[in-house]
Amino acid sequence: MRARWQSLLERFAALSARERLLVTIALFAVIYQVADLVVLQHQARRVEALNAEIASARTEIRRLNDEQNVLSAGLQRDPVAKQRTAVELARQQIRQLQGQLDDATRAMISPRDMARFLEHLLSQEDALRLTRLKTLDPVPLLGEEPTRDRPDGLASAAVHRHAFEIDFDGDYFATLRYLRALEQLPWQFAWDSIDYEVIEYPRSAVRLRLHTLSLSEDWIGV
Repeated sequence: MRARWQSLLERFAALSARERLLVTIALFAVIYQVADLVVLQHQARRVEALNAEIASARTEIRRLNDEQNVLSAGLQRDPVAKQRTAVELARQQIRQLQGQLDDATRAMISPRDMARFLEHLLSQEDALRLTRLKTLDPVPLLGEEPTRDRPDGLASAAVHRHAFEIDFDGDYFATLRYLRALEQLPWQFAWDSIDYEVIEYPRSAVRLRLHTLSLSEDWIGV
């Protein structure tokens, strides 16, 4: 193994300056792809589990809402105590599930904090320069808007997807430190994509796309 390594070093030294530069860039690209894959897979697993929990809670809320509507209709025709009790129980279950849904989204970083930390952590790296930070329009996670002004006073909470795009340029190692700093934040968010392009070695252009989830459609100060 040592002899093979020495042979590779000798072959590398025999290359022209241009060839050595191209080999170095290719090596950095491979290292970046491996690190990128590890970070994305870790975040994807965390967010996938949270999304499943949210989807399950939303499905149960819809089922209970449907059940409550049936019971309410029956109550209007035959206002007996048993049905009234069942309706109130359904309302309590809906409130409980909405509380669980709120707890699940609270584990995600807020849109306001996401924008703030994206810019703040990047400013800690002298070798990186921010060129653009864009917030995209919020989108209901399951393609539904919340039902407001319900006669029973209960709202069908919608989970909204708040997405960001951030563009910056700098060297590879500063970029890797920045990605690690984001990944170590105590809140959860989802990586959508990372575009990395070498402009003029060692400087590269990077675009991150990521999102967080919130029960609020508003950006709250972003």
